[in-house]
Amino acid sequence: MKRDQLDSVKGEIGFVPRTSREGPTYEVSGYVNQIVSHEVSIRDARPIVDKLSLDREGFILVNHAISSLNESDPRVMTSKYVEEMASFLKSHFNASWVVPYAQGGLGAAIHRSADAAKVAGATRGRARVAHIDFSPKSAPVIAALSDQANGFRSRSYSRMMLIQTWCALSPAPQDFPLALVDGSTVVDTDIVEDCRTDPSVDIESALWLLQHSPGQHWYYFSDMKPNEFILFKGYDSEDYGNPRSAHTAFDNRRAFPDATPRESIETRFFVYFK
Repeated sequence: MKRDQLDSVKGEIGFVPRTSREGPTYEVSGYVNQIVSHEVSIRDARPIVDKLSLDREGFILVNHAISSLNESDPRVMTSKYVEEMASFLKSHFNASWVVPYAQGGLGAAIHRSADAAKVAGATRGRARVAHIDFSPKSAPVIAALSDQANGFRSRSYSRMMLIQTWCALSPAPQDFPLALVDGSTVVDTDIVEDCRTDPSVDIESALWLLQHSPGQHWYYFSDMKPNEFILFKGYDSEDYGNPRSAHTAFDNRRAFPDATPRESIETRFFVYFK
């Protein structure tokens, strides 16, 4: 199947405007730049799962049973989830070692769509913002600080990647699924640097936001289940494997008015190779 023939839904995504003629702008807490909403077509990537690559599109879908999701205590569940995912990633990539991002001491965050709508301003006229969590100049600094926070000594490496995981905990269909842009359709002129204060490491870090382009191709995975998760690449020290994999949740209630309020668990890991 050709990719432009995939089923798609319409969704509002927030971008940094290129010009003042793009529409009314608004502020989103945590970002310096003004944001403007664009309606985009978001294709269902399920039919092309076996065609996706971390080094091209920047994201893949993985089927893997995660035993820690059966834990009833959220703190126990997140702690075990981080351990389980770190072990999986080390094996999946044949990596030398894996370090969880120092995120409030847990290494994982549970997000709910109701909270996302409230915090990020996903209301009428506003949309979640397309972003890449760390710019190339911030990622190595955050990685070194995560080593310290986890009690690991810094070691020399030949390659380091930031790999992020996203797993839906609530039944399908979810009202705010994750959308990801095909990194091969993002060009340098689409990227705008922003900055924020990272409370988990108490520093100001740079991140990337996107400007909208008709050439960008957006995807999501319909009906996410607990035994599968999205892997996507946020940074790669090898530039040829550093796709522009921006992402954001989007409101999909236009296509599924009775969709389940989404609950998801998200993690970031620094994956190292000697």
